[in-house]
Amino acid sequence: MSTFDWSSARLIVTCGGGLENFLLKEIQALAGDEFSLLRGAVEGPASARNVYNICLWSRIASRVLLPLAQFAWKDEQDFYDNLRQILWHDHFDISRSIAISTSADASVNLNTQFLTLKAKDAVMDHFRHFTGERPNVNTRDPDIRIHVHFDRELVSVALDLSGEPLHKRGYRVAQNEAPMKETLAAGLLMAAGWPHPDKTQLIDPMCGSGTLLIEAAMMQAQMAPGLLRRRFGFEQWQHHDQELWQQCVNEASAADQSEQMEFAIRGYDADINAIQAAGRNVKAAGLEGCIHLERRELAHFAVHERNAAAGGFVVCNPPYGERLDKDTDLIHLYRAFARKLQRHCQQWQVALITNQIEYADVLQLDEPQTHRVFNGPIRCFIRSGTVVPRAAQFVPVPLQLSQQDFSTAPARDLVNRIRKNVKQLDKWVQKEDVYAYRVYDADIPEYNLAVDWYNGQLHVQEYAPPKTVDADKAAKRLDDALDALKALFELPPSRIHVKSRQRQKGNQQYQKLNDQKHTYIIEEAGALLVTNFDDYLDTGLFLDHRPTRIRLQQLAKGKRFLNLFCYTGAATVHAAVGGAKKTVSVDMSATYLQWARSNLYLNGFAEASHQLIRSDCMTWLRNTNDQFDLIFVDPPTFSNSKRMQGHFDVQVAHEELLDLVMKRLEPGGLVIFSNNFRGFKLSPALAEKYGVKDITQASLPPDFARGKPIHQCWELTLKPVAD
Repeated sequence: MSTFDWSSARLIVTCGGGLENFLLKEIQALAGDEFSLLRGAVEGPASARNVYNICLWSRIASRVLLPLAQFAWKDEQDFYDNLRQILWHDHFDISRSIAISTSADASVNLNTQFLTLKAKDAVMDHFRHFTGERPNVNTRDPDIRIHVHFDRELVSVALDLSGEPLHKRGYRVAQNEAPMKETLAAGLLMAAGWPHPDKTQLIDPMCGSGTLLIEAAMMQAQMAPGLLRRRFGFEQWQHHDQELWQQCVNEASAADQSEQMEFAIRGYDADINAIQAAGRNVKAAGLEGCIHLERRELAHFAVHERNAAAGGFVVCNPPYGERLDKDTDLIHLYRAFARKLQRHCQQWQVALITNQIEYADVLQLDEPQTHRVFNGPIRCFIRSGTVVPRAAQFVPVPLQLSQQDFSTAPARDLVNRIRKNVKQLDKWVQKEDVYAYRVYDADIPEYNLAVDWYNGQLHVQEYAPPKTVDADKAAKRLDDALDALKALFELPPSRIHVKSRQRQKGNQQYQKLNDQKHTYIIEEAGALLVTNFDDYLDTGLFLDHRPTRIRLQQLAKGKRFLNLFCYTGAATVHAAVGGAKKTVSVDMSATYLQWARSNLYLNGFAEASHQLIRSDCMTWLRNTNDQFDLIFVDPPTFSNSKRMQGHFDVQVAHEELLDLVMKRLEPGGLVIFSNNFRGFKLSPALAEKYGVKDITQASLPPDFARGKPIHQCWELTLKPVAD
């Protein structure tokens, strides 16, 4: 039996930053109401049972510390002398290995590494004085851990009775990138209100290696998280009470209801490696068969109608900026998450953790609660609340033209032509639910403009006039046209975006015009696409390729899809929405690949199945061995980017390009090749090698059917191999 005098002893139980209130509630339930809050910890009366129960049952605690001494210090020698006077041999003998950790408040400027060595010398010299020998140091797996902390005035010295941090439950045998600590996962679940006596369903749609799922199941089944651990620090302490410890273990084992319960806990992830890791962890936790795991992208998140009505919990640790490329606009992923919650989880409880409060705000939860916490060194927010009906994120805006009289206006011919075009397109727009389309394309020589409607935004491009046209006259016509457009569409200036379009070479098409970062969402056949009307020459969406994108969506189910010269990845999104098994998108522009990533996130797709590659397409084709069932090739007319060798001219290079592409096509597969070079001529040699079909006219939507085709388009297939 232990001879340690517990009557005056205190315990300090530490936790991750921001979890103190969760810890206090938990420890008071385990060890009594006398525990109170400290910064990053709680403090209360010590007893062997308190130590054992906290180590076994606490889901939030990081360490259980037994203070041994506290003293003011003048200098390093004074620190050494005070530390040496502690009766270390009353707590462990020389057969135990030790490790010492030293920490200091942020306001204290100390060399903690040097002071750790000084503390080690003090402990060793204490044992040499009393026994003539010294214990061994083992920084990796010691028997005894000693913790020394400096604040501005005092030094606190304590034994760490937990040993390894308590978040190391013992079930994490596999992990994916950036797993969250088990203790933080438990805090998130508590913030959500889990477990609940009436709502037993819980889903994590981005489950990673399964931490939230396992912690949720253990909480629901009253499984003591400490039962899975191999060892605790107190087991090598001289005053350890083995009989009482075994009694506490038996009580915890008896409370475990996991074998009697029916669980409704499900985890999904887009990454098959994450699902496999989660499966191994679930098995190690003894919960195999209790948690359903499935590879499923957020885009395919759904809850059966009967289950949705019963209510439940959605908990999640989505990706955030510090764990990904800093330029990635992750708010689009949270928008996809919000749409799925709105559709499938009305009145469910939700909790997630993120490092940006505006990401959490996107969910628009009812009665939201926010807790500031740390995930490792990253300052984060836990947001919890209830899903309630909210306005749709994408709202259709009908195109309505002003009925005012423009008969005396300088640009009356332009107005009349736009009215005529809009009337002709109206039936098609209504039937196909088209939200972005061209209403005018230089139909009248005097007004050399392209005017596009984007669901309430007007994008106007002035084609640069020839040098033979007087510059002042051209400027006057443009001013007249813009005045007419403002009046005709009855839009405020903020919704009319005007650019001058000239021939672009090399990287010019990627250069920023502005840096406003105002983006707008356009829906197209079930795909949501990010557009930007101010920062770049193009909006991020080629309207003339709408039929081709929709066709790719219809063809993509179960296919491996390749998008070369992928631009902002709109065709990739359509293929993913159509059920593509895998997509690969290749482009030289980092800007457009980030845009493509945002488009994928907005629709709930992850790079685990939808790879984005920054490369010269010709070089990549020469080096890859991947095969595809469906390939879209839409190269620029000309490029001389610094990232490529030489330059690319579509007329000169297209035969070699398509030969490389056809090597990557599976038998029975399809290539769609397009370009917008008006003078382009397809090499006759291609028709001799492959099946070639001109689909230009079928690929043009009604709003681009006037005049000479804006692009040319072909289908290519492999010819059957002769027997």
